[in-house]
Amino acid sequence: MQLHLPALARLAEVEVAALADADAGRLNAAGTEWGVDRRYADYRALLRDPSVNAVLITVPTPFHCEVFLAAVDAGKHIYIEKPLAMNLEAADRMLAAAAQSAVRTVVGFNLRSHRLVQKARELIRAGVLGPIVSVRTVLVGGQQERPAWQCRRAEGGGALYELGIHHFDLWRFLLDTEVAHVEAQSLSNDSDDANVAVTARLRNGALACSVFALHGAAAHEVEVIGESASLRFSLYRADSLEIRPAGRLRQFTRWLQQLPGAAQAARRGGDYADSYRIHWLRFLESMRGGEPPATLQDGREAVRIVLATIESPHATL
Repeated sequence: MQLHLPALARLAEVEVAALADADAGRLNAAGTEWGVDRRYADYRALLRDPSVNAVLITVPTPFHCEVFLAAVDAGKHIYIEKPLAMNLEAADRMLAAAAQSAVRTVVGFNLRSHRLVQKARELIRAGVLGPIVSVRTVLVGGQQERPAWQCRRAEGGGALYELGIHHFDLWRFLLDTEVAHVEAQSLSNDSDDANVAVTARLRNGALACSVFALHGAAAHEVEVIGESASLRFSLYRADSLEIRPAGRLRQFTRWLQQLPGAAQAARRGGDYADSYRIHWLRFLESMRGGEPPATLQDGREAVRIVLATIESPHATL
């Protein structure tokens, strides 16, 4: 919620009408900070509130299916954080319920709405890199303290569910392809899947390689290698998009081209924080008939990849 509420505050067409949390202290702190007077200890009471048109579901992953189905029954539009569900059976129940209703839904893959991810996808689809050879990503959480559930795989925690699922979706989104095969090496200490290295073969013939770590110096890097050129960027640095091979002049020119967008994002807290605002804006547009930026099927596919990774021969050591 620490990223969603600031993003929603920057959308003039949105009012945060109510909050629900079983933790009274956390509920009252958030309500006071963001000026939300209607506060519920039970999410079902919030779903009965007629002033609420859409809900954000950020409960721990094992409760996603239960809360989602209740929101569908209540006729509320739904923004649900990743992972969509703990398993494919729950995901399929959610997809079936939504398909039989008029509610609009979106999965919280906010990286799809990050300015640099959008630019990278545009360049890849335009053929600037040529046929894609591989994609390499790194995501280190940077947080030393996490809720206990975020450290337990059985509760939707660990680096695969908490971090990796974002990049599994990025593989698909950036390259417009699916995952054919995946394997992993996972190390656990005080947390399940504290550090994970994943390799995959994609259906377009490219290879993917990603490293995820719950703790350590924060990093969020993407590199896509094509036969003609490659690009790389950091989701935490506004001026980081580079294309290779290219002379320094081309790289410098591309950096200059990024300045206007980077400056605008900086005024909203940076590209990463602003990706939440943009993702919400695109969700609002889908409620008016547009396409959602990330569908429930996208959420299901990311869960499928996580489960395949866990079941791979070297997933646990």
